[in-house]
Amino acid sequence: MRVIEYEGYRSVYCGVCQSIKRNFGELPRFTLSYDVVLLALMDMSVNGIRHTAEMQRCIAHPLTKRSIATCNEGLDYSAYASMILLYHKLNDDRQDSHGVRHFASSAAIPLISGAYIKARSRYPRLASRVEKQMREQSRLEKEQCPDLDLACQPTARIMQAVFSELSDDKAQSRRLGSFGYFLGRYVYLTDALDDLRSDAGKGSYNPLLAREGLKSITDEDYRRIAESVGFSVAMSLGLLADSYCKLGITLYRSIIDNIIYLGLNEVFRQVKEESFHKRIKERNEQL
Repeated sequence: MRVIEYEGYRSVYCGVCQSIKRNFGELPRFTLSYDVVLLALMDMSVNGIRHTAEMQRCIAHPLTKRSIATCNEGLDYSAYASMILLYHKLNDDRQDSHGVRHFASSAAIPLISGAYIKARSRYPRLASRVEKQMREQSRLEKEQCPDLDLACQPTARIMQAVFSELSDDKAQSRRLGSFGYFLGRYVYLTDALDDLRSDAGKGSYNPLLAREGLKSITDEDYRRIAESVGFSVAMSLGLLADSYCKLGITLYRSIIDNIIYLGLNEVFRQVKEESFHKRIKERNEQL
C-alpha cells in the first residue's frame, strides 16, 4: 500500500473510532478492529461520500496529531454495525469459552449492552438477521458440525446482511450482499485455521477438527489441514473478487483494491504460517 493510501486507510480507521466515541462513549471504542475499515470504505465508495479529515489528537495518541476522517455519514453505519457484531461475539464467547475468556466476555457484556440497544434500535433488521445467524451458529457448534461449508454459512450470512445494508438500491444491495457473503466465508475459514491449535488444546469445537475427526493435532496435521483450507480460501477470495468487480467501485478504489487483492491473501498467509498475531500487534501499534 502506498503512503498516501495507507494514510487514507488510517484516517478512516481513526474516523470510525471517533464515530464510536461520539455515538457510544469512550469504552466501546477500545474494541475497534481494523476489519471495520473495509466496511466504512465500501460505504463511502458506494454512496459517493468524499473523504474529509482534520488533524486531531486522541486518547490513543495524545502527543501527536493524526489525520482523522470527519465524513460522519460514511462512518456511522460501520460504528453501529460493529456494536451489533461485538455484542453477539461477546455472548458467543461467554457461552462457549472457559476461564479468563469467559470471565472477560461476561464482564464486558453489561458494559456494551447500552451500545447494542442503541444500535439495534437504529438498525433493527440488521440486528435481527445477525441474531438469527448467531443462533444457527450456536446450534451447529453444539452438534459438532463436521461439514465445513455448512459451518461457514452463519458467518457468511451475517456479513451478507451487514454489507447489503449499504445501499437502498435493490440490485446494488444484492451485489453488496454477495460480496459480504464471500468475505464472511473467508473470515470464518481463516479464523478456524487461526484457532486450530488452541481449540485442539482446549477440546473446543473447531470445524476443521470435526471434519478430520481429530481431538489433537501434530505439526504434520496442521500443515495438511492448512493446505486444504487454502484451497477453500482461494475459492472464496476468487468469488469475492468477482462480486467486487460487479459493484463498479471507483471511489477509494486503490485502497480497497489493495485490501481485496493483496491484504486478505497476506492475512491468510500469516495465519497459515502462524505469524499473524505478531504482525497484527505491530500493525495496531502503528495505527
